[in-house]
Amino acid sequence: MTMSRLHRLPMVAWLTVVWVGLWGLPSAANVLGGLAVGAGVVALLPPTRVPSQGLVRPLALLRFLGFFAFDLMRASARVAGQVLCPRHQLRQAVVAVPVRGASDRLLTLLANAISLTPGTLTLEVDRPRSTLYVHVLDVGGGPDAVEQVRASILRVERLAILAVGSADCRKALLEDTGQAGRT
Repeated sequence: MTMSRLHRLPMVAWLTVVWVGLWGLPSAANVLGGLAVGAGVVALLPPTRVPSQGLVRPLALLRFLGFFAFDLMRASARVAGQVLCPRHQLRQAVVAVPVRGASDRLLTLLANAISLTPGTLTLEVDRPRSTLYVHVLDVGGGPDAVEQVRASILRVERLAILAVGSADCRKALLEDTGQAGRT
């Protein structure tokens, strides 16, 4: 058995488990049917190989996930407070955030992190201009409110680059922030 076929076996097994789970009865007929369907799906739709775009740095990823979880809870509380106790008019805005020319994987992570956070939504990713357009439910008051939103999004971008960015993107980030000697 070739290595490429050997890599397909876990997918067939997973599809079989899903098939049996959908039928709800682990009978021999369901298992055999699941194996047949799983093998057919894997044969007709072979998985594509995605080229690696860099390492995932576990400690930096944990830092990103911790910050994201904290930001998620803070934003949820803020939006819940705005809904339950409306004290002022919401000041909505679409904020253009220039991002470093990042990979599709990094932009997807950043756009999803923004959209999953209550009160913000990624509207558009402008690749040629390396800009994200983000709708913010309430930018708050003050002359620098939009800049605070932009800085918050750039902080998420920085953590994402440190966690899953390519070596070139990470190096550019560290040079931009004056931390080129740090690892």
